[in-house]
Amino acid sequence: MKWFRWIGIIFLFGCSSIFAGNGNETENKTIGVISGRVTEENSGAPLAYANVAVAGTILGAVSDAEGFFKIIKVPQGIYTIVATYIGYEKKALDNVKVKTGETTHIEVRLAVSEITSEEIVVSATRKETTANLAPASVGVITAEEMQKKNISTFDQAIESAPSVQLTRSSGSNVQAVSIRGSSEVAGAGVGNRVLLLIDGRPALSPESGGALWNLVPTNSIERIEVVKGAYSSLYGSSAMGGVINVITKNPSPVAVTRIHTEDGFYEKAPGWTGYDAYNAFNTIEVAHSRRVGNLSYLIEAGHRHNDGHRQNTEFDMINLYGKTAYHFANNKNLQLAMNYNHVANDYPATWLSFLQPYHVAPAKLDNRQKRSEFSTDLYYYSIPTSELKYSSRFYYYTNNSEYTFWKDSSRMGNERIRQTSINNHRIGNVTQFDYYMSERHYMISGMEMQLDFVDARPANTLYGKHTAYNVAAYSQDEIKLSDRLTTTFGLRYDYNKIVDGYGEGNFSPKVSTVYEIQKDWSVRALVAQAFRNPSIAERYIKYEQGGNLHFHQNPNLKSEKLYASFEVGTKFKITDFTSYDISLFWNEYKNMIAYIADTAVAYQGYYKVVNLNRARMRGVEASIHVFYKQYLNASAGYTLLDARDISKDAGTRDVGYTSGNHDLPYKAKHSFNFNIDAGYEPVSLNLNGRYNSAIREVSIYPGSEPDAFFVLNGKLSVEFVPKCSVYIAVQNITNTQYEEIERYRMPGRSYMIGWSIQF
Repeated sequence: MKWFRWIGIIFLFGCSSIFAGNGNETENKTIGVISGRVTEENSGAPLAYANVAVAGTILGAVSDAEGFFKIIKVPQGIYTIVATYIGYEKKALDNVKVKTGETTHIEVRLAVSEITSEEIVVSATRKETTANLAPASVGVITAEEMQKKNISTFDQAIESAPSVQLTRSSGSNVQAVSIRGSSEVAGAGVGNRVLLLIDGRPALSPESGGALWNLVPTNSIERIEVVKGAYSSLYGSSAMGGVINVITKNPSPVAVTRIHTEDGFYEKAPGWTGYDAYNAFNTIEVAHSRRVGNLSYLIEAGHRHNDGHRQNTEFDMINLYGKTAYHFANNKNLQLAMNYNHVANDYPATWLSFLQPYHVAPAKLDNRQKRSEFSTDLYYYSIPTSELKYSSRFYYYTNNSEYTFWKDSSRMGNERIRQTSINNHRIGNVTQFDYYMSERHYMISGMEMQLDFVDARPANTLYGKHTAYNVAAYSQDEIKLSDRLTTTFGLRYDYNKIVDGYGEGNFSPKVSTVYEIQKDWSVRALVAQAFRNPSIAERYIKYEQGGNLHFHQNPNLKSEKLYASFEVGTKFKITDFTSYDISLFWNEYKNMIAYIADTAVAYQGYYKVVNLNRARMRGVEASIHVFYKQYLNASAGYTLLDARDISKDAGTRDVGYTSGNHDLPYKAKHSFNFNIDAGYEPVSLNLNGRYNSAIREVSIYPGSEPDAFFVLNGKLSVEFVPKCSVYIAVQNITNTQYEEIERYRMPGRSYMIGWSIQF
């Protein structure tokens, strides 16, 4: 079996380098301990959750609620200790001596910083690095930023990130998430080319290759990392356009309880629409965390109800999340996390007409869907020496979707089947070794395995029962060629197999370089290849109810290829209070999956799913960040995207052919976003907005292309007492009437009032 041999070669190559330098038994006999406390320089107050690291090693610790920390298994020697904390200046303590069998005590005093600290990211390299030195464009959205913006659902959290474009049919249905134009919309979320990770594990649905984006619980998020570009070399299939990694919160070392409630309503639709319903919504979230001895835990629960802003958009959502961690001695840690999400909602439908965008056809009014998902993962990591880290994550994911059509038989529509259901299960493991070979050489090597089970009923209409597996190995070598120049080489091999069906292997190489011209100015370059395996739905779909479309199955559908991806960029500061990020990208795709009419039986509504299209997506991305102490934090981003169909027969099947329009469907050429946080205790104000230019090409309803739109949101908060605040917020302040996908009107102006408390 050739695929097994390739996986073994890559994995063993990485591991051999790791274990080759891990045979020094003397080191275990010549170790000591570094302990101390992190405090604020002026007040002397302890700083909890500060990061303390031993430079030149993989060792480190996080301070507890009283600021104390302990780093064990430190080899005898002289070190530099580096401490970082958000909002404070980084501190380095030189010449810290460690002696065998002894504890070295240090005091770390951090000064408040007038400028924003460097963001630390893990998704771009599968290890911690500063965003300034990441080999790709990386955006970070923190829990604090989400709170200031009044984020309710996950799609709202990522919609303002530069180069991220969402297409939604309702508040509970995300059709597609695209980075730099990568994803399709016509498949209603099937075959997404952006990979969703939760704490580093894949969170895509096995049958569709898409994600239930709106079900990600926002209350449990610590931060979101948006990595743009081809990243199959680390993460495998679907990481063609980029990776969105959700980093969840860890349990608190002290008892903490948080409560948040919100109520709101939509302004009535314009009178000319004929829709005059009053629709409201509400949210309640509760969380509790604490530590008892070596065991810590976090429990969160949330409920959202929304009447919907137009017909067939009502939903009711429940989120439950829990995480527990046990801290062993000797740099070992075990974590168990569980998440359950459920949403019951109206099945979204297109508008009744251009003059009635808030109404749907009467036959669609009682169509419903229920979706639920459950995931759990067990994560273990160990740092046996100052150079080696081992981690392994076992995970299980399942989701269930039920669709009911024309429940009222008097409203029977064009759907020929009354009820369908899809059940998915996925089990997997990701195991990784990190080896800090020297201050100039860092290597990781890992293996990933997945097993998927899909059961879509009725089998003669949907996909039936299928089993698939994917096995992969990857290795990455980061070499610091000089104090300023770092080069990274990465390679991954995946083998994907439908049991009793088609199998295919894919190599994903990557080479990147980062050159630090000076402390606050770096340039980067990335060259890579990526791929996406076809989903079960794309291979075996037989009938699509919404459009009454029939499909000829294509079990031998091949993977899509991003065969050439290039990016060059730079990050720099002109002053201490401004930072800039500019990048140019060029992506060449082939074997892109397309839905085409079967000319032999086209009059009967038959279609085929084939590897057909070639595409080119290129553009420029620029962002600016302005900050001043705790009073102002502002950012803005702009993306210019040129997304073209460059297939041999490009344009012959689209509406723009006669005018030479070869634009790919649903791609906005210009997009802009901004965010402003301003505050002077106890008052804070947020303004944020986004602009998308008009869509020139669609594939579902030609002639109904969405126009350009600009949406502005605002929130005013007052913290009357510490950790207790009230707020008012307005979404879509200008009451813009717009669509992200044709014939699905998005919400107009809405008003919210809420409060939160922590004790």
